[in-house]
Parts: sequence; C-alpha cells; structure tokens
Amino acid sequence: MKTYSLTIADDLLIKIFIFIAVITFALIIIAFALSNRRVNKFDDKIESMVNTVRIITVDYKERKVRYFDKFNISNQRIVSLDDFLLNFEEEERVRIDKWLEELLSSKKNVNDYLEVDVIVKKDRRSYYSFLQVQKCDKKKKIIHLESYIMRYLDVKNRLDKKKVSQIVVTNLEQIEMVDKVKNKNKGCFLYVSFKNNKIQDGDEKVDSLYFTNAKNIIVSYLTSNCSVADYSPQSSFTVFYPDISSRRNLLRLMHSLSKALGIYSKIHAYSDKYDYSIAGVLLKDNEANFKKLASCTKSISLTAMKHKDHIMIYDKDSTELLDINDSLEQEFNKFIESKDFKITYQPIVNIQNGRIIAYTSFVECNNTMFSKIQDLKEYAYKNDKGKDLFSMFNKKILTRFKNECNTNVKLVYHISVLERDYVAKSLSHISGLEEEKIILAFDESEIAEWLSDEQDIIQSFENLTKRSYSLALVLDQREMLLTDELMKKFDYFILSSELTKTCKKAGKSLLNMNRIIETIREYKREIIAYDLESTNLLYLFSRMHVKYVTSSLISPKDEMFLPIEQKKLSKILTFLNGKK
Repeated sequence: MKTYSLTIADDLLIKIFIFIAVITFALIIIAFALSNRRVNKFDDKIESMVNTVRIITVDYKERKVRYFDKFNISNQRIVSLDDFLLNFEEEERVRIDKWLEELLSSKKNVNDYLEVDVIVKKDRRSYYSFLQVQKCDKKKKIIHLESYIMRYLDVKNRLDKKKVSQIVVTNLEQIEMVDKVKNKNKGCFLYVSFKNNKIQDGDEKVDSLYFTNAKNIIVSYLTSNCSVADYSPQSSFTVFYPDISSRRNLLRLMHSLSKALGIYSKIHAYSDKYDYSIAGVLLKDNEANFKKLASCTKSISLTAMKHKDHIMIYDKDSTELLDINDSLEQEFNKFIESKDFKITYQPIVNIQNGRIIAYTSFVECNNTMFSKIQDLKEYAYKNDKGKDLFSMFNKKILTRFKNECNTNVKLVYHISVLERDYVAKSLSHISGLEEEKIILAFDESEIAEWLSDEQDIIQSFENLTKRSYSLALVLDQREMLLTDELMKKFDYFILSSELTKTCKKAGKSLLNMNRIIETIREYKREIIAYDLESTNLLYLFSRMHVKYVTSSLISPKDEMFLPIEQKKLSKILTFLNGKK
C-alpha cells in the first residue's frame, strides 16, 4: 500500500489557490454591492426626475436652452439646443426640433404638447418626457416649456377573462347607475374611438377582430372596479376609472394605453388601415354627468383624429388646456357672444374696527367648457384674443364699481399675469375711474410659471405702480415661490382660501400658517386673509396679527355691493377683541 505526503511546494500551491478563491469571492461581493449601489442611485435619480417639474426656455434663434427645476431656480443651466437634445433618444431629437420649428411658424393646429422617449439607461422604454408649451413668442423666437418624466403603467389584469367579464357593462346609463350606487364621485372618464382610414366617415365600424382585441388590450390595464361600455358598437367605447383623480395619473394611463395599442397595430400591420384616439376628462364631486361628459370627450376625440393625435385631455381642474382646437374656438366665441358670466363682490373688513377697506371681485363662468376663469384667459392669450376678453370683464366689473361704490373703499381686481400689459390702455377707456382705488391681484403660482421672464414682469409691475395702481400677491402655497426682488413689488399679500381652509385650531397647519405670516410680515405690507368661515378662524388670524379679512359670517359674496349688518358685525368684533 502506497502512502502519499504533501511536499512543501504542494502545500504552498493549495494556500495560493485558497487565497485566490477568497480574493475572487471578495471581489464578487464588492462588485455586487457597487452594482446595487449604482442601481439604487439610478432609481433615486429616476424617482427625483419623476417628481420634479422642469422649466425650459428655448431661444430658437440663438439655438440656446436655459433650464432649471421649478422649485430650485438658483441651479440653472444654459446649453446649446443640440446639447440639450442629447437628453433624448436619437430618433426623438428630429421630432423635437421639428415641433419647436412648427410652434414658431404660421402653421395652425400645432399641438402645444409633445411626449418623447428619454434616455434613462436600460429602463428607458418605461419612461417618457412630457413637454408642455407655456408661452410661445414667435417674434423673438422664444418658447417657454414645462417638462416632467412619466412612467408607463404596467398591465393590471394580464387579459384575465374572468376579470374582464366582470368589468364590462352594456351601456352608458349603466355606468352612471353603478357610479351612483357605489357612491363614487371622483375618477376619470375615457372615450376611446377607432377609425377605418379607408372610409371617409369616421363613424363606420372597424373590423370586429381588431376592435375586440384592441378593447381587450385596454381593459387589461384597468382594475376590477372600472366600468366599460360600448358607446357605438365596433367604433368606440367608454371607460370609467374611479382610482384616478389627478391630471398627471390620467396622462400616465392614456399614454400607456396609447403605447400598447400602437405596438399591437404595428405587429399586426393595422397602422395604415386603422387609427385610434383616446380622449379623457377628470370628474369632480358635483360634475359626474356622464352623458354631458361623453358628448364633450367625443368632440375632443374627433378633433384628435382629425389632427392625427392619439390622445387629448380635457381636465376641468387644470389651468392648462392641452389642445387648441375647433371645438374650443367655437366654445370661446359662444361665450364672448353670450357674455354668460357672473360677477360677485365681497367686502374686505378690518376686524379691529369693523370698517370696509375694499371689495374683492370674482368672476364665475356659466354653461361653458371653460369651467375656470384661468382656463378661459389662457386660451384667449394663446389665440391673441386676450385683450378683447379683458376689456369685456372690465366693462362690467369696473363700471359697476365706479357707479355703485362711491365711498373711499378700493377694489381688489384679480387678473392674470398674461393680462398685465393690457391694464393701462384698457382701464383708461373707463372714464372717471380712479387708478389709486384699484388693487391688481396676481396669483403666486402663475407668476412662478413665468420666472424665466422675471425682469419683464418686474418692469411691467413698476409701470403699473407709476400709474398709481396698487399690487397684491395671492399666496396659495406653503412655500414662497418668488424671488425677494419680486416680493418687494407688492403692496398687499392675500392669503387665498386654499391656504386659510387648511388652518385648524392647533397642530402643524397652524404652525405652518404662522410661519407664512411671519415671513411675509418682514416685507412690512398689509395682509388680507380670504374666506375665514368660522369664528375660530377669525380669532386665530386676529391673534396672528392679520386684521383684514373676508368672511361670509360678516358679509357673503353677492352681485351687489352689500353693506354689513351692524348687529352681526358687532357680535363678531366683541368676540374677537374681547376674548383673552
């Protein structure tokens, strides 16, 4: 029997092998950790991008771009347009450049938004950038944009036939009934329509196989509490999605559905034969009129099809309308002709002595797609009709103020920053109007969207001040959005109802409000608080040294300049100034 013994050389060889194995294992662990760190860092970067709105100013004439995060204006970058386009997929750069060129051209019906793929490494196909036009100066060839990164949604149901059958209902009325029974009063409403490109009439049916498969593709993205109904067999259908109540998530859903339909059409060679559009609208507590919304979204869908757009959105809670189209033009002209709007006034009262220092005015639109006055003003501005709209409101608001309010009180007149250059000329046409009695109020959030034009805004504000107009800033955010130079241009600060209604008797909301008030008090300007609708709120704000307020407890909004009931006022003043 042979015996073996390890030599010194063999022993050394084994030790070297073990050492190499340990080093290799350690390197694998380190590489894995670094990889995870890079992945986490990448994920954090993407998450940051998704939650950040970016402001972009394109100087197309000079081929330069200035951009910065909306809430970090101190960190601005200026690059060439070509370098800026490197942030996007190679095939998308031509699309963006062409779109910018068309915006500055005389071409009509150019979309004021564009969605493009962005470079985010291996996950790039899961994300796209949504570019939205805020302002376009064709003379100076300057375009102002907002941009944010959005992620495509994942399939929810994976074509689970059982779930799909549970979702589908037979008609539009049933969706409304299901909504009322389940007491859902928020969500989104989609109208999906298809067109046979070979037939001129867009209402003609498409192939039943294509329609069924297309509907199943879309339904697979919905949750089990959605409702789907055939609006027009083999041509269109409607979807009620109760889980989506924000414009941003609605856009994510629509882009994801559009992407899935586009892929299906390309794979099966349907792209040339059939086209589709997805129109969307957000529902609100008192606006769930499905029949009316179906008509509205159908009109938008037809416009989208006409202009070869796959998605269009009409968001009644948005300050931005995504498409300037024929139906909106008709709606605008109808509004101008009918003048169907209501003006209300409410006194601003000094809660230390009960005196009225001013009345504030409000405009309410009736029977129109433009449910918010800002929607109407933005549409008018983009279509060079802003001056006419502004003059129409002036004639009613200011003439009534001049004729019916002969005391020394002032008028707070809320206007858009888009209208600042119309003020001097338009108001001068109202004979007998005293400029020093007018306080022009601007919204903080709207001005923040135009910070790239800050110097122009400051100059226009200074011109208004020289003409004896006072200026007020309406604050609606918990953080100050404007620069110190801009803040100093205002004579009054107004705490909006959105801010005051969040303030409670104690807790974090009260501390936040106190911090806001202390910040603006440093500018040594008068502070006005809107809509203090309880005696507790009146008391809290009086203790935070706010003495000018509006409140329905003192005097409600009305179409007339109402006096204050002295008995009611006396009771409130006794409560405020007598309580310790």
